Amino acid sequence: MDSSFVTCREHLHAELARLDLLIQQEVWRWRQMNSPSPQGGEEFRGLYVSEAEVDAILDGVYPGNARPTHPLDVEPTESAFQQAIERASAEIARRKAASTQAGVALRLERLRALFALTPFDVDILLIGLASEIELKYERLYAYLQDDVTRKRAGVAMILNLLCATVDERLSARRHFLPDAPLLRHQLIALFYDPSQPHPPLLAQYVKPDPYVVEYLLQEDGLPDPGVLDARLRDLCTKSHPTTRFETLLLPSDVKRQLACLAAEEPRTAPTPFLILLQGDKGTGKHASAQAICAARGQPLLTVHLARLPTQSGSFGSTVRLIAREAYLTGAALYWQGYGVLAFPGHDDDPRPHGDRELLHAALFEYPVVSFLPVEDVDRQPDRALLRSPCLVRVTYPRPSYPQRRALWARYLDGNTAPSDADVAAVAGRFRLTGGQIRDAVLDARHRAAQRSPGEQGISPDDLFAAARARTSGQLIDLAKKIEPRHAWEDLVLPADQLTQLHEMCDQMRYRPLVLGEWGFDRKLSLGKGLNALFAGPSGTGKTMAAEVIADDLGLDLYKIDLSTVVSKYVGETEKNLERIFSAARNSNAILFFDEADALFGKRSEVRDAHDRYANVEISYLLQKMEEYDGLVVLTSNLSKNMDEAFMRRMHFTVEFPYPEEDARRRIWEIVLPDEAPLAPDIDFGLLAERYRLTGGNIRNVALTAAFLAARDSEVIGMDHLLWATRREFQKMGRLAAEREFVMESSDD
Repeated sequence: MDSSFVTCREHLHAELARLDLLIQQEVWRWRQMNSPSPQGGEEFRGLYVSEAEVDAILDGVYPGNARPTHPLDVEPTESAFQQAIERASAEIARRKAASTQAGVALRLERLRALFALTPFDVDILLIGLASEIELKYERLYAYLQDDVTRKRAGVAMILNLLCATVDERLSARRHFLPDAPLLRHQLIALFYDPSQPHPPLLAQYVKPDPYVVEYLLQEDGLPDPGVLDARLRDLCTKSHPTTRFETLLLPSDVKRQLACLAAEEPRTAPTPFLILLQGDKGTGKHASAQAICAARGQPLLTVHLARLPTQSGSFGSTVRLIAREAYLTGAALYWQGYGVLAFPGHDDDPRPHGDRELLHAALFEYPVVSFLPVEDVDRQPDRALLRSPCLVRVTYPRPSYPQRRALWARYLDGNTAPSDADVAAVAGRFRLTGGQIRDAVLDARHRAAQRSPGEQGISPDDLFAAARARTSGQLIDLAKKIEPRHAWEDLVLPADQLTQLHEMCDQMRYRPLVLGEWGFDRKLSLGKGLNALFAGPSGTGKTMAAEVIADDLGLDLYKIDLSTVVSKYVGETEKNLERIFSAARNSNAILFFDEADALFGKRSEVRDAHDRYANVEISYLLQKMEEYDGLVVLTSNLSKNMDEAFMRRMHFTVEFPYPEEDARRRIWEIVLPDEAPLAPDIDFGLLAERYRLTGGNIRNVALTAAFLAARDSEVIGMDHLLWATRREFQKMGRLAAEREFVMESSDD
């Protein structure tokens, strides 16, 4: 019984020995048809390949070469060569069969099986590979092609080596066509001499793919060579995951689906296996892919699509090269950034739409596992992909409150973490994903280290600031961020209104308990957010109240500029609103629509197309407000201006009245900073009694009086405040007698 091949290289050496016989046969044929070449002198050395040199190479006495395994030890004839080649082929076949029985994996055989190569294809690959292994083949190829510069195997020479007749050579040309396995899978490349542009096929040369060469030259037969193709090292990251399903903080139904995918048996006929992972950034898509690969015992190749070349031709060949790498090494593919390509007409898509088709073609070309992560959960990929029977879809919800608490606990070190109450508060108010929580904890540690070097504690402020930083980026281009500068003690309102505002904060604070742990979330399909209307004259504290709530809850406050939202073009207003609410959904922010009557006003009777589309905009806004699960604050100078449908959807309507005398006195007392120099003659009671102003007006008066005092190089006195009040009345268009702005003597 023939012994098996012990290593892949032993198999290659046997195949090359068979190739030596083919070359010997072709040399013998060449000499039979041509007269001996004249032997040049020393002055021609290097300009030709002598017959003596060829004989030395074939006899195995050429420096650095071993004697052929199957020397022709009889008189050379066509029949003798054919019999020797058949004996060599039969011996290789027997040893390959013995290797299979012994469980020895041979890389060349695996390559043949994976890419459905014919024996003729394998021989083409071997002829090209030979000169990558031993330089003697360059001399032999140059001799057979009668040109010392033609050191690579040409198509014509290969056909002569492998084909006995003209008809065979004509039929064998199909192995060099673009759709043939060798070229379709980029196992070889055809090139030509630049001095001969547009040459015929026979004048072109064969060069094996560099990675295929390195793959075949490995000693063992393991599927994964452990070395990534050099052309892909800046584009991909290879890993051997060890993540387990039980470590994933995901809903139980999602983990069950992932475990089923990992356990799915391979199909009888190899087919692609596409897994669409759809969920917000940081919900665990990449960790899920790692867990599936760990369970299946296969490496994971993460492809960074943003790094791939933008030219369509280069992009297409690169993605096919990546897919071939995964197929050849048994790896799964994770296409990082696929979401940008996934949706036709995506606003953020910097690539031609044809790139999406090129990528999908590569995915369906090779029967590998491909993970397709998509962050836009509200949109569908193109229909051709969704209709594919190879596609499985996994949807990732945002982590629930208990899951968020568990994630914070996992990433926070118990020795340095804030109290359980602070962790519960940040988990309840910020609907962050797992990835965002991980980054927030790291950010909080950096903030704590910068604030107090050497100390290990993370303060609640560090935690909340880091959480806000994870979500503040998307709304910044659509709205103006307001930094809260006021607290509850700065807000002067009647007791009932203050109670309403505290109740709003309580509802936001205890939402995780009521909706999550108490089960009310299952009873509500929409309207899980909180909508509030602040109504009242200008300057009565509506914006300040929004700031106070944002400061108390530790959330970002974004003021929506209606001039950037409302558009005269049909459909543009809805599009702008969609962008705002989509960004807000991932930003955990308070949306503040100031003076919203223009957008939230009453729907009118339809008299023309403009009225109809205006009503459509209002209806669309109602829909988006019901879908949003955060806090939306609307302000209006008069609540009666608002549409009834909006009023029904308001959870709170807070009226901000003109401040009464006691309230005005309190505002006068707190509007002037403690650092401001004040004269002892200021009578806050008189100012509050005499002038009926709102808090906004009083703030303007105080600021104007401060500038007047600075001009006079004096402290802020009563005369400055009275003069500033007069200017405020003039600005407001309110008439008042001169004596109202004169300080009365204490005797009057």
